[in-house]
Amino acid sequence: MTDEAQSSNGETAETEAVVTSSKLEEVLSASTDELEPEEKSDTAAFQTAEFMWGTPLRSGDCTLSGLINGTLDKGPTLRLHDDGTAELLSRFFSTDDGDAWVVVRLALLDRNRTTLFTFPRFSSPGTVADNQVINWIAELGFPAVFFSSVTGANMTFSC
Repeated sequence: MTDEAQSSNGETAETEAVVTSSKLEEVLSASTDELEPEEKSDTAAFQTAEFMWGTPLRSGDCTLSGLINGTLDKGPTLRLHDDGTAELLSRFFSTDDGDAWVVVRLALLDRNRTTLFTFPRFSSPGTVADNQVINWIAELGFPAVFFSSVTGANMTFSC
């Protein structure tokens, strides 16, 4: 399923987060939902860029929502650092035990929606009880040379 953030049978679904770029000062694209503005912060140590999905992502019995204060009713946040480190900040929920959120593909996109980098497949910790909520921060890495070119992200996932 493409351009939707839901999958009712646990099938792989795809959604995209593309945000306003401070360099271009225009919204580049949004294929699935409303997006929050990009935040870039300058510190002596590093710069960061955040990409947030506007609504929680759903697949089967599972939901992936935001983790940062004020984002619980939104989707996850992908935070990139100019040193090549990154985090996917999320809250994973499933109505069934034994489920895990599987990120089949998470790609960083440039302003032309060209894939710059694809993270290897990864997954959340599994649930051990029905209706369990897991605060999940996935620590990731990417080639730092791409940081200044990233304007969005695309996630394909399943549960």
